[in-house]
Amino acid sequence: NIQTSFLTPPFGFALFYLRGVAPPSVKTLDMYKGVMAFIALQLAALAIVGTYPALVNYLPNRVSLTSETAPPPLNPRLQYCMEEYVFEQFASNGDALRQAIATARGLNYSAVPEKLREEVMDSFDKAESTFDLIAKAKEAETGIEGHAQDYRPLHRQVRALESEILRLEHSIEELELTIRRSEEDHPRRPAREARLEKLKARVAALEATIPAEWEDAHKTFLTYTKDERTARTKYRRAVDDAYGPIMELRAVLAGTEALAALENDLRTRQAEAPGLEPDAASDRIEAMERVVSDIAGTRDIKSLMSKGRRAFKGKTPNPEEAARLLAEAVVEFEADIAWRRQAATALTAGLDAYDAAIRDTIGLRGQPRLPKEQALYVAGCNAVHRDISLSF
Repeated sequence: NIQTSFLTPPFGFALFYLRGVAPPSVKTLDMYKGVMAFIALQLAALAIVGTYPALVNYLPNRVSLTSETAPPPLNPRLQYCMEEYVFEQFASNGDALRQAIATARGLNYSAVPEKLREEVMDSFDKAESTFDLIAKAKEAETGIEGHAQDYRPLHRQVRALESEILRLEHSIEELELTIRRSEEDHPRRPAREARLEKLKARVAALEATIPAEWEDAHKTFLTYTKDERTARTKYRRAVDDAYGPIMELRAVLAGTEALAALENDLRTRQAEAPGLEPDAASDRIEAMERVVSDIAGTRDIKSLMSKGRRAFKGKTPNPEEAARLLAEAVVEFEADIAWRRQAATALTAGLDAYDAAIRDTIGLRGQPRLPKEQALYVAGCNAVHRDISLSF
């Protein structure tokens, strides 16, 4: 629009610039003729954008969501459109997703520690609950849309009245302040008091014109919006709880061999620590701690190593206590490796298949970034205007 203004009267800045550098043989009329095609293209583009406003937002959204610096799926601005995508997938592919959950639930988790096993089992319950939760959110949204047909004109009427009342109340406050600050015998005081009474009467008259059905209609609308917000919040918590333990277990199993590779170093620290100077032993154990902590699911091992390191600290180092704690860390390490390898054999393939089945729907919020298909969907969805005026 700005570029069009640069090429058209009454100013046409671009044409003035061109006139200043063009030779005398180039007539001003020739310049106007030359820019007609560009003006037509620009006006056509404005007409297209005016007809399809979503085109303005789609390209920036697409570039943003498919770039290397795309916001993560947990970004609040993406949630509504992500849930629209998931709802469509549930409608078209829900049976396959339910079957994937049932298949993953039926895997052999006997080797997995009890606490983690319970979290994984609970995650399957959460995954199955997401179907009903997203359906409730859509049901509440449909209720809002149905209620809005009658509520919208009433909302506009009442908000216009309230806006006028607010303006008058502001004038009343200023006038009351002026009256309080003036002398009792001020010549303009009676007129101000009379005007104040008129303003208050006007406010009372406007308040009386607010339709009697407004309160019930507003409460009903708030109920619908609260139900939708609650359902969406529960859905988001459910998908997070459904995918988090699966991610954790897969990360633990994936780190099995990396942890096993530390066995010799860990046993070396255990053997050499009692014979080293306290500070040297502490530093050696701390370095090992950092390496162990980089592997998922090693909290218990690291905790024992930390306690052993602290046994070397203080005014009275206790090498015997440190040696005992490091020995416990080695025992914990051996038990950890044993169950990890057993569980990896029984679960890795099944959990990989389960992750592939749900990562783009139930697990979408747990991904580091939106996959391309979902990014394009969200870009198109977010490009379309949604009227939220009834929320104000």
